[in-house]
Amino acid sequence: MDNDDINFPDVRTGTANTPKYHELTEGDTKNWSPFYGYDYAHVFLFSMAYAFAHKLVPKSVSGERNMPAKRFHAPERNMMRALAVEHNDDLNVIKDSLEYVKICEEYANARFQEIYAIIKNNNFEKTKREDILLNIIKNAVNEQD
Repeated sequence: MDNDDINFPDVRTGTANTPKYHELTEGDTKNWSPFYGYDYAHVFLFSMAYAFAHKLVPKSVSGERNMPAKRFHAPERNMMRALAVEHNDDLNVIKDSLEYVKICEEYANARFQEIYAIIKNNNFEKTKREDILLNIIKNAVNEQD
């Protein structure tokens, strides 16, 4: 176990967002949420990456650290470190897990509400839940071109 494993903090999802994170992954969402059955950390990571791809300004996150650090394994933490390094243009940011997690929290918070609305308002008769995330990604790529 390295120091980052020891020091990696729980993650903030935002006070108002927390129930929505759970809603997308649990309960009666089987027919409409592409995140059904996945850990809610995947929703966080998707929101974070989507906001970063759109070059959005990170948005402050309110509330307590409510997503346990154990939800994030080495590949996810490496992704978070890479995003923070690119954001800060400084490799030293990875020395401070609180700082790089904060950057990732703010990116996820910048786009979570939009992703939640897209999924929630999807016409499930026309678009299968499996295709929703692909459509979100395609739209992000098309906006960059």
